[in-house]
Amino acid sequence: MAGRRRQHRRQWRRPLLLALTWCLALAAGAPAVPQGGYAGSEVLLQAEELKVLLDQGDPNLRIIDFRHQAKYYLGHIPGAIQIWRRETPDQKKPWPGLPVPRAQMEKLLGRRGIAARHTIVIYSDQCDHTHLWWVLAHYGFPLERLKLLDGGLEAWKRKGYPTQLTSPRLQPVTFKFPAEPRGSLLATLNDVKAALSAPGKVILDVRPKDQYLGEKTREGAARRGHIPGAVSIPVKEARVPDGPDKGCWKSAAEIRKIYAGRDVTPDRDVYIYGHTDLCATYTLASLYLAGYPLEKLHVYAGSWLEWSRSKEPVATGSSGPAQ
Repeated sequence: MAGRRRQHRRQWRRPLLLALTWCLALAAGAPAVPQGGYAGSEVLLQAEELKVLLDQGDPNLRIIDFRHQAKYYLGHIPGAIQIWRRETPDQKKPWPGLPVPRAQMEKLLGRRGIAARHTIVIYSDQCDHTHLWWVLAHYGFPLERLKLLDGGLEAWKRKGYPTQLTSPRLQPVTFKFPAEPRGSLLATLNDVKAALSAPGKVILDVRPKDQYLGEKTREGAARRGHIPGAVSIPVKEARVPDGPDKGCWKSAAEIRKIYAGRDVTPDRDVYIYGHTDLCATYTLASLYLAGYPLEKLHVYAGSWLEWSRSKEPVATGSSGPAQ
């Protein structure tokens, strides 16, 4: 009888301890980013919250390390699966950014042991993780089960949490996106052209200021400058630059102040581009966290690589003439 009572206590003690740990982690993480206040908070996960999920051994959790394989094997979050960005763009296009066809992405995820029922947490050490988040959101994956680890791997390490060198062994599964694509998230060159003179629409350039001005350029671009009429707000403006929260998103209030102060407001359709789509997707996630409607946020996938190679005009300087 005494043995059965001890077994019964053990049965309810574990879930109670897990629930208590979860509450403590949330309490500890609440002010961490800093004070968040995000409207799209369902897509953001703190390192403390991910640690709780790992400690619980949640079987529906899939963590994706979206870095180069060499970095992955030098240390990654326990249980993380490695996928690299070169696997996700459509290689048949002359510029990066356009995602692979939907069926091809389903095969890629299924081979990695990811099913549509899973909660996916993505991290990297740059802007890359928001690219995969954007691709999966574009193809219809539920946002409440599609998470970004705030601050990436560095935020995880700053908490003193462990990393590992070995890879998980997951059996391939069949993956099917559970919903129709969110077509509004992807913009083409023609979409951007149409938005140039349209009321209620704004073009947002997220490259460094010297590239926007035409003082510098990066490999692959045919011309210097920016899309005429585009507003310049570099991607780094939405990130905490230093301190204990370095690399995390700024609070929603700070993000809104930065963008609304340049007339990039929630009531306007925002067409976002960078040198490629990578940093553009980070800005899209930033604006969504700040309360901008997702259906009004569009990533120009071809970005500056495509526009600079096209016959469309470009501008230089802060308000230079089109060329």
